[in-house]
Amino acid sequence: MLGLGSDLTTFEKPFSPNDISNLVRWYKVNTGIIGEDGGTTAAGTMADAEEINAWQDQTRNSNAVQATGEDQPHWEDDEPGAVKFDNTADMTFTAEEISANTDFTIILRLKPISFGTDVLLASDTNNFIRWHSNALIKVKIGGAGISSFEDGSNTISTSVYSTIVLVRSNGSTGNLNVYVKPSNASEVDWDSAENHTDTDALVVSIIGAESDDSKSLDAYVKDVLIYNGTALDEAQRTNMYSYLESQVY
Repeated sequence: MLGLGSDLTTFEKPFSPNDISNLVRWYKVNTGIIGEDGGTTAAGTMADAEEINAWQDQTRNSNAVQATGEDQPHWEDDEPGAVKFDNTADMTFTAEEISANTDFTIILRLKPISFGTDVLLASDTNNFIRWHSNALIKVKIGGAGISSFEDGSNTISTSVYSTIVLVRSNGSTGNLNVYVKPSNASEVDWDSAENHTDTDALVVSIIGAESDDSKSLDAYVKDVLIYNGTALDEAQRTNMYSYLESQVY
């Protein structure tokens, strides 16, 4: 009798942000960036200091764009793959409307250049995520009030990239958490003891400002992701951090 071996190798599919349901925006590091002078990340032809007029959405829902020269972010060879927002720049996309009582997750991976009252993501004065210092992040949803997140033992560094994750969970309760994960350290749940909640609708449409030339961001941004309908749990966040920090380009 001929014996047949049964030694089979199982290959595990690598994690991708698309594996988590309800991903509606994905502006990815070093991907889909188009320069004003014709450079692209796809062709590897972005020039140092070239202005950026588009960042393509990997979900194909809405590209982030900026047509006005003085408001365009920049490419820098010293920070490859990132989009530089320098206190005057912002990019807009078709507004993403997250209904009231709906779970969501917003993820931003960035490295600050300096701190002020800088907006990371917004649509107006009633809908924003911003920091006031390296130790304080503020969130306003639908104009109902501001939730402040801080951790007495941790700050955001200007020397490494950090991933900031805003999660709303438990639908009708609207539990809010902000997690901060530096690339060289573990995740920290900022101000978790405060038990912030907000069930209002949220609208976001601007990266790097509250409105044109208002509270503009001063940072290098590598990734922006929005999930409308999903609150990432701890295991999903762990996979996300590993994925974002391991991107090679």
